[in-house]
Amino acid sequence: MATMLSSRHAIHASRILSRRPLDVRARLVAMHSTGERVIVQARTHDVSCSGVGLTLTRELPSGTKVVLCFRLPGSETALCLQAVIARRQGFRAGLRFVQPTAEQRLLLCELCYA
Repeated sequence: MATMLSSRHAIHASRILSRRPLDVRARLVAMHSTGERVIVQARTHDVSCSGVGLTLTRELPSGTKVVLCFRLPGSETALCLQAVIARRQGFRAGLRFVQPTAEQRLLLCELCYA
């Protein structure tokens, strides 16, 4: 237990960008190795300008490329970003955004630093 807690503190301390708590529904679209499209429902925990932490309804392996869609608070339109699963533990996953547009980066940074 102490090892797990200390490794969590090390991860948080090593983050360059701060994270903001965010609890909204999200949807991930991934491509299965068979070429079939897989849709996974999720719930976000926190977000930064570079990634998001969430809980998935289905396990996806690290390295999986996905499209993540969720609504920002106060917005009617969904924000859809390309991402990759950077780390996971069971149904918890940390995604890193891949090449967000300038507009997407601005929306995320406004959310995180507002």
